Amino acid sequence: MRPKPVLPAVFLAAATLVSALAAEPVLEFKVNRDAPRTAGMLGPSHDEEVIFGLGSDGKEHFFGVGTDVRGQGITIWRSDDLVNWKDAGKVFTRENAPKILNFGPRGWSYEFNSVKIDDKGEYEFLAERAPGANNYRLGTNQPFWAPCICYNGADQTYYLYYSCSAYGTRNSFIGCAKSKTLDAGWEDCGQLIHTRTGDGKQFNAIDPTVFWDQTGRLWMIYGSFFGGIAIVELDPKDPSKLLRPGTHGKVIACRGYEKVYEQDGFQGNPTTGVKGEKFTAYGIEGASIVYYPKKRYYYLFVSYDRLDWTYHVRVGRSKNIEGPYLDYLGRPLVYNQEKQGPEEVNGTKLIGPYRWKSTGTGWVGTGHTTLFRNAKSNYSDLFFGSNCKWQGVPGSFLGLRRVFWSEDGWPLLSPCIYGGEDLKIRSGFMGKNIVEKDGILNSGESAQWDFIVFSVTDDTTNRRIDESTICTLKAGSASPIPADGTIEGGGKWEITYENSISVIADGLNGGYVGFDNGISMSVELPGGVKAKGFCAYGWDQDRKCQTVFFTGLTDKGIAVWGQRIPPKTEAQAK
Repeated sequence: MRPKPVLPAVFLAAATLVSALAAEPVLEFKVNRDAPRTAGMLGPSHDEEVIFGLGSDGKEHFFGVGTDVRGQGITIWRSDDLVNWKDAGKVFTRENAPKILNFGPRGWSYEFNSVKIDDKGEYEFLAERAPGANNYRLGTNQPFWAPCICYNGADQTYYLYYSCSAYGTRNSFIGCAKSKTLDAGWEDCGQLIHTRTGDGKQFNAIDPTVFWDQTGRLWMIYGSFFGGIAIVELDPKDPSKLLRPGTHGKVIACRGYEKVYEQDGFQGNPTTGVKGEKFTAYGIEGASIVYYPKKRYYYLFVSYDRLDWTYHVRVGRSKNIEGPYLDYLGRPLVYNQEKQGPEEVNGTKLIGPYRWKSTGTGWVGTGHTTLFRNAKSNYSDLFFGSNCKWQGVPGSFLGLRRVFWSEDGWPLLSPCIYGGEDLKIRSGFMGKNIVEKDGILNSGESAQWDFIVFSVTDDTTNRRIDESTICTLKAGSASPIPADGTIEGGGKWEITYENSISVIADGLNGGYVGFDNGISMSVELPGGVKAKGFCAYGWDQDRKCQTVFFTGLTDKGIAVWGQRIPPKTEAQAK
């Protein structure tokens, strides 16, 4: 149990003031209430990455890059509030085309040739087939996948890493480009790493993520399906190069391979036999990483299963950036699911396909993450983004969510897509962003909530979607600190403030009481599921109004979400 913080008397008095506030605070959101459901979501695109940095106008903004689903390469977006996004051009154009790119009658295309690696680890491209007859040509207008960006302070330059691949094979390529600004001036640096069928390696060179560790070393994490996720070190003096050329790195996450079975022209059928041997195809890709200094852990986020529906995100953590990464139950992210059985899936699941019962809406394809902090903010102000798809909504969009942290240091995701609410919860004792009993219960004696308990078993072979259950929360004790109550059908809920209060003080004038993780909340749902986490205010994307949500984990590491259902208006009731 974490000890309660010791607060100066002035702050204790301020915290006590919270209990005297009767009305639920009305927050400001930047989402246009008349806009469509995808308002505030970057896209349509795929495999997005967000970074805060310098634009060609000399000012800092949020920039997003991603796979352009319209087939024009890597698109750039710009925003100042993470809600309103503007098209900011393309990374590559005909004028600054990457070295691997060819132009043909269909537009952009590229082709892979096999490579030979000499004794020094250097690559030499070989022409295996006659021009125009290469089996690995991508004959469409979508040549680049899954970009990521890192900033190198030494030369004040941004480095963008992109991938391209012949679908369903290990004939893949990660390249690098650099620029002084995020929306213009990109110059291709050429090949960084290349994989191919028959090279004797196990990894697939797509889906890069680049990350500076706490010691100043620079790493790239990459991989998809074939052989799992790899980590390899980059040259901090020239981030467009490997520190040790010719190396492919070591595995840090894998869920099904003891040995890689390859086949030319693989078209995505995981049950196809290769020379009589079984092809094990448990999907894992789209990895990303973040460091949480409060617990001194690196957190590896990985995406499992099919991107069209069952795509979901799991996490493990390690004190060492090279692993081993373990989940909430202490299980490694390098494991063999085939031996364990399809019901045993390692990795703590944070989000997957879901549907709110009260509205019949939700998202699927919730994988391939981006992790970034709010502009010049502290470590606790962290955002998580993933692909989001839904029937009837064309394309894929980036759904941004705030990240909370459990008391024992595990990330928890907001059930609400970010709507532009102020996350810098200063002067919290005046009531802003603080959830009280009135917020939990719609300022009444009871309120209905949607609760989702995420499944944790294998999602590969079906279109599983986790649907919420509607529960009625009722009032308990008279005092809102702590505030507790019951759940109809056998259950209870409780909110407390002590464990969430943090004091940041530079003398009294520079200090404030903040609730950097929302308000602590625990629930016991009908049926016995118990979870601890946090509640806060968020944007109800479907009803287009303010709501209260809960996010937490059970003692088995199962993610549980809750969202308050607002009372019907008089017109709705009629």
